Amino acid sequence: MNSLFTQIKSQVTARQAAERYGIPVSRSGLARCIFHDDRHPSMKIDERFYCFGCHATGDVIDFTAKLFSLAPYEAAKKLAADFGIRPLPPGQSAAVPKMSAAVTERKEEQRVLGLLVDYERLLQQWKEEFAPLTPDVETWDERFCQAVRHQIPVGYAIECLLSADPAERKDMMDYIRSTDTAAQIEDILKNGIPEVNNRGREKDRAA
Repeated sequence: MNSLFTQIKSQVTARQAAERYGIPVSRSGLARCIFHDDRHPSMKIDERFYCFGCHATGDVIDFTAKLFSLAPYEAAKKLAADFGIRPLPPGQSAAVPKMSAAVTERKEEQRVLGLLVDYERLLQQWKEEFAPLTPDVETWDERFCQAVRHQIPVGYAIECLLSADPAERKDMMDYIRSTDTAAQIEDILKNGIPEVNNRGREKDRAA
């Protein structure tokens, strides 16, 4: 099964699948998301896909599985049939070529993109859950403040890393490395914000 997944993901992008299955994609890689009621294009789709509206995301197999309500393996088999990819014989593994610097960098981009997507989801959760009950609250929850400060920049970073333009992705990765952003996000996703770890929700919210 893994060899089939590897074959599919190495030969077909999410954008190619979308276009094959009749979803119009603009030159800039934007499409109307078919996973929610999307009136304006909010899905960025290239090697992977990500919707800025409903936050659906994944690779070409995830996209096809979600589009046709299939299990991942059934989606992989459909892609193989539709794109003329012949599965390897049982017991034979796909050759794993030595990764070039460009491939290594692309994998790192995808790792960082995954962190950013998870962080954006967390920020949206915090923005909704810890919004101040009244506009004149003297002390706002730090999680709400962080969501307000970071949600737009994180969304922009996601858009850049989904871009088909290598120069745009490189500029964003250079910035992320220079600010140690990926490590900071990993720490927040794992441990939360230190100063609120032991606070829990305010008593008036629980009342």
